[in-house]
Amino acid sequence: MNAIFTICAKNYLAQALTLKESVLKHNPEIDFYLFLADEKTEDIKDVSVVELDDSWISDWKGMAFKYNVIEFATSIKPFCFNKLFNQGYNKVIYLDPDIFVTNNLISIYDDLQDYSMVITPHYNHIETNFTGAVTEEELLFVGIYNLGFGAIKNNHIGKQIVEWWMDRLSNKCFADKEDALHVDQRWIDFLPGFFPEEIKISHHPGINIAIWNLHERELKIEDCKYVIEDLRTKEKYPLLFFHFSGFDPYNRTVINRRHPKYNINVFPSFIPIINTYSDLVNKMNYDFFSKLKYSFNNFGNGEVIIPLHRRLFRVYSENNDINFNPFTPENSFYKILHSKRLILKDKTVDYNLGIAKERNINVSGIDSVYNRLVKIFIFVFGIKRYYFLIKYVRMKTRLESQDFLIDK
Repeated sequence: MNAIFTICAKNYLAQALTLKESVLKHNPEIDFYLFLADEKTEDIKDVSVVELDDSWISDWKGMAFKYNVIEFATSIKPFCFNKLFNQGYNKVIYLDPDIFVTNNLISIYDDLQDYSMVITPHYNHIETNFTGAVTEEELLFVGIYNLGFGAIKNNHIGKQIVEWWMDRLSNKCFADKEDALHVDQRWIDFLPGFFPEEIKISHHPGINIAIWNLHERELKIEDCKYVIEDLRTKEKYPLLFFHFSGFDPYNRTVINRRHPKYNINVFPSFIPIINTYSDLVNKMNYDFFSKLKYSFNNFGNGEVIIPLHRRLFRVYSENNDINFNPFTPENSFYKILHSKRLILKDKTVDYNLGIAKERNINVSGIDSVYNRLVKIFIFVFGIKRYYFLIKYVRMKTRLESQDFLIDK
């Protein structure tokens, strides 16, 4: 038995349902599962999802509290593999919810005949003068392999990988440059070294095409089918799936909102697939789902959980036995936050927004004042003391370093 699954919070359900439809259109024999990294509320009572449960993730509440939405959704990935393995599936593929499948995936399952895991690098070819959108320096942080896709076989090695991965992600799935962590992804860099004969590093250019590899691939339509040409080798491959990472369904002119130069004027051959995908996502009620709030951004009484709370809980849980639900206002951690005046009174604040959007903060104005104060400090105290100050402040401004706030 074979399966495909994805993971998302409520606000990504339109993309996940679009993925499901595209998977089953081209792979009708495959069982598809949508794991919800969120609370199933009345808003989505009619959507078929696998809900979080202690039976297959014993500490999911603790993970949901200490991780933000992206960290949490990625942290449960190996647990989902494990659950499907325990249900008897032999070969399991994970796909990000913003992926659009355009062909059957039998070649990936065929790869799992000979390998225990299949992964893809962000890009395939070396370049002396790099021309892509996502730099090599960025990949040194986020990881060589993109975990928007991954396939694992239910054998001895596959189970060993999943067990090791579950252990790491239960505590170390933060997006944290200080600890050299980037959610679930950096961990997979180890695996080709651990299992050189068991890991298939797929260079099929029609798998997991996205913003990070557009510089080396070209999308074409031949005989009414999507085809990818490797610009280095000039070989052509069927497009199996496109990864719409960073795509805004309201803006069909830009492939990735963080890289606006990658647009339909530069890549006109993407217009058909963008239009098809956008139409499907909108049909899946994107306008409704995209506005749903993440349930784990609030305590049970409605008070807002801010990033500082999550990172303080990370430190607190490392130094204390946690046998309580951290979302309830009756637990010891919440009581410490409350007693130290670290709970927000405003229950409407959204800390998923960028700093420039939070309460319309004028960042350039703050920069101007800060720069003037720094110059005054250097004039009065000298460059040596300023250098020591910024080294000290860099260490102390890490959220985990604020644990003195919850000292008794």
